Amino acid sequence: MSQTQNAVIISDSTDFGRTLMARWQAEREVPAFTLLSAEFWDHARVVSGDVAVIAPLPRARLEPVLRSLAASGTTAVCASDDPGTWAWARSLHPRALVIPHQDAWADTLVTFCAEVLARVASQERALRAERLAAENQHFATLGRYIVEMRHSFNNAMTSLLGNAELLLMEPGAFSARVREQLNTIRAMAMRMNQMMLRLASLESEMEIVESDPADIPQRKVGT
Repeated sequence: MSQTQNAVIISDSTDFGRTLMARWQAEREVPAFTLLSAEFWDHARVVSGDVAVIAPLPRARLEPVLRSLAASGTTAVCASDDPGTWAWARSLHPRALVIPHQDAWADTLVTFCAEVLARVASQERALRAERLAAENQHFATLGRYIVEMRHSFNNAMTSLLGNAELLLMEPGAFSARVREQLNTIRAMAMRMNQMMLRLASLESEMEIVESDPADIPQRKVGT
């Protein structure tokens, strides 16, 4: 797991939570735990967890817990002593998994929960990749727009610089203040020309990337 995930343990039995957490500590990847009592379960609570593990509970106590988890979208893994609980629990919460509470129950719960957490992590990575791809597409579109505008911008800048140069060639036609302003215009136009040269370099690199990313020249650090 790239970042700490959360496992919510819902149980009225202290031994259940302790046994499960002790067994989970033996794994290579261990989530953060939140231990809650079903007796004080708030039906309106939005669970902040990637998976919820529920100890064996009577159906009357299990039902509000499953409904709350269903509302939050958290996957529930239930330990149950009742063979008929599986279908009943799935009818309330289609994402619920029911594990027999028998020998080696802690091993089975941890194994199932590890699969759930791996799936959650995979989904999160996929969502991040989609967002990154969308951002990259946005910047690529912006870059192409800038490159396309470079030609029009370059024409306007060349005209501005040329006219400033022509006016400065008439030393007696303007006051010192106006000539100072013309020099500022010429200096800014030359700076804009340097910016256009950088955009031209960007355009060349974009063409190389689109043809073959391996052809991009590697810049040395510090240059």
